[in-house]
Amino acid sequence: MNQEKEILFTKKRMLESAQLAYQKEILVYTDFLGLAEQNLFYNSIKEFPAITYSCYGGTKDAERFCIAFDGREWVSHFQQSTIEDNYFPIVCICISPSNIKYSEPLTHRDYLGALLHLGITRNKIGDIYIKDKKAYVFCIEAIASFICKELCTVKHTLVNCEIITLEEDILKPVFQEITNTVASLRLDAFLSIAFQTSRSSIVSFIDAEKTYVNGRLVTKAGTQLKEGDIVSVRGKGRFSVKEIKNITKKGRIVVTINKYVS
Repeated sequence: MNQEKEILFTKKRMLESAQLAYQKEILVYTDFLGLAEQNLFYNSIKEFPAITYSCYGGTKDAERFCIAFDGREWVSHFQQSTIEDNYFPIVCICISPSNIKYSEPLTHRDYLGALLHLGITRNKIGDIYIKDKKAYVFCIEAIASFICKELCTVKHTLVNCEIITLEEDILKPVFQEITNTVASLRLDAFLSIAFQTSRSSIVSFIDAEKTYVNGRLVTKAGTQLKEGDIVSVRGKGRFSVKEIKNITKKGRIVVTINKYVS
């Protein structure tokens, strides 16, 4: 299936889920959506029926999330609402080495590769957090028991898997706070300070359609950012605009961003 067909198929599935929720007056959930799929959703909002929807990925800062289409109440148009987090069929699995002493350093790619090797498709897996030699994997509830039973090794490390209830703030993101000045609130200016490179070199990521603001693909370097915006660049990382402060004597704007470290 080529990329264009994948996009059309994804859009069709989302619209079908929303229509089912509308017709049956029920809750219907999607699988996890990546950045490209989120962008497709936001660009297609006018095509959805008059119901509400909510997005959640296991944590409030999740990059990958599921959408719940809610047709249980009448509304005048398709709009976002808040559905309790525990309504989403998402669970967290803690993957820990059987013997920490002999475990090797494992990366996000190692864990994801091991999960996909089980035959699980990417849309069933949400964000993966690594902390203290453990991985916390968000997944669709229906496959959680399968993962716990079948995932025994990651790379060369023997592991144990357990479905857990997260303690408050255990996966609180770690940020690197960066304060700098910019000539304007353009996207390329923020990317330059976030990834410590020149504005001209960072433009290639925008031109290559790898840059998203609040889940929406952005292709213009001059796009203006505001406080609260979350910027993701595939292959580089992501950050949020924490604060836009005063203007210096030289006319530059003082800004603070939170760059996601883990």
